[in-house]
Formats: sequence, structure tokens, C-alpha cells
Amino acid sequence: MNRILLADSNPTLRSALALLLETRLDAQVVGQVSSMESLLCEAAATQPDIIIIGLGLPGEPARERIAVLRTIAPRANILIASACPEKVTLSEGTDAFIFQTDLPETILQVIQSLNKRTGQKEVCHV
Repeated sequence: MNRILLADSNPTLRSALALLLETRLDAQVVGQVSSMESLLCEAAATQPDIIIIGLGLPGEPARERIAVLRTIAPRANILIASACPEKVTLSEGTDAFIFQTDLPETILQVIQSLNKRTGQKEVCHV
């Protein structure tokens, strides 16, 4: 079972994504947070397999937050979620990205592809 931590400032989006993941994948959402400070605390406490971060999450710039997360939860795959495809240029330290407008099937495919990879850290979007 995948343990997933969701971080986004939009509670409706977090709830919808949690419902999708828990009903359609063998996944357990171990936390939902709305700030960088909460993300760091929850990642340290829960040690999730996957961390899904909304690109607009308040707090440190995305690049710095990824570096800190790699230290706090080194085995976690980090997936960036963006509302704007043109803003997804961040590749350092991330394992995948999704667009918040992607179909549920696409989101599920991206997450499943993270599970199939064997230690290779490359950015992917299905």
C-alpha cells in the first residue's frame, strides 16, 4: 500500500485527490496539509512513499522545498501538481508532475508509474 502525503493550499482539491487515490489505488493518504511548515512536519512524522505538492503551496520557493524534503523523507517520490502547464519547469529533485486539470485516469497512471520505477529518478508525465 502506498502512503501518500498531499500538500496544497486548496482544501477542496486535496479532498478530491484523497478520495480518488483511496478509492482507485491501493493507497492510504497519511496527511493533508496547506503550508510548507506543515508539509515538512508531516513528511518527517509520516515518512510517506509519495508526496504530492501543489506548485502554489505557500512557503519557500519550490526548489528549496524539494531539497529539504529529500533530506526529511529521502525515500519518498515527489510529485508536483500545477494548475498552469507553462509553470512546470522544475525538474531538479522531482520524480514526476501532474496538471491539476488532468483527467483522473492520467493522475492515477502517473502515480502508478512512480511505483513501477526501480530507484531511477527522472521526471515523467504520462
